[in-house]
Amino acid sequence: MVSTIRLSTDELAFAFLVNDQPVAAQQMLLSSVGRELSKEEAQGRLAAAGNILFGQGLVDIREDGSLISAPILSEVARVLTAAAATLRFSLSAPAGQAVLSYHFLNDAIYEHWLERGIVHVIARVSDEAIGEGCVNFFALAERPESPTADALLPDAVFRQAMRQTEVAAAADLLRSHGVAESLCALLAEDMVQTQAIGDMLAIYYSGTERAPMSDEGRLVVLGQQRYWLFQPLRQGDEVWVKLLPSTIASMREHAQQLAQVCRQIAAQAALAATNGAKAVNAETQSEQRRRDV
Repeated sequence: MVSTIRLSTDELAFAFLVNDQPVAAQQMLLSSVGRELSKEEAQGRLAAAGNILFGQGLVDIREDGSLISAPILSEVARVLTAAAATLRFSLSAPAGQAVLSYHFLNDAIYEHWLERGIVHVIARVSDEAIGEGCVNFFALAERPESPTADALLPDAVFRQAMRQTEVAAAADLLRSHGVAESLCALLAEDMVQTQAIGDMLAIYYSGTERAPMSDEGRLVVLGQQRYWLFQPLRQGDEVWVKLLPSTIASMREHAQQLAQVCRQIAAQAALAATNGAKAVNAETQSEQRRRDV
């Protein structure tokens, strides 16, 4: 992919359909309306989207009457249905949810996000785009940093603090579990008056249904002014939540750590695919030799 492409939800569904991904096409249509579509309604929406893509030169008709998509459209369909791993940033606030994804396929990274909530923007990007995307997505430049943030809390205590309705009660709870006095009031205030909660997850896909799974991630809490970065940790049977230095440099660093996890997953998937292809080729050659004999 040499440029950014913008597609409506229906156009993306049509791209999936033309590239032999009918299930993905159906799921994309459902995501846009939140309900089941009649066959006639689905066909009408797809036909309208197909006409738009045909007019843009992104879809063409073969001599036999079948449809073929432009390489960039085929690439988008492949990335969004076959990525080996995804680094996903998400943010949940009273106004709604926002998601920014970086899909890893072979040795390439693809950025995917929704513009104004209705247009899918997909682009092949460099590794540096992940750090910039992290800073912009969480609007970090607008908030002061907390470079001395450091604490380790049992997961149950962290959740209890997030449920508090009084700043003083949250501060007492944090203080009783070793959070430095200089941080208690600020952290408690933002836990009680949280504006949004986000996360950064390294996602891989399991089974033929490609169920998204994640074993590693970070949590981001946005207060009225500040932001806080946390890392869930498992120690034996216990789960802890570690408060990390909450700075732009730290956020970039941890985003890159998760990106590295995704790179490793993608590299393993590419190697497995190569080995599988070699095995199939060897079996084919062996069968051909048996026939020749």
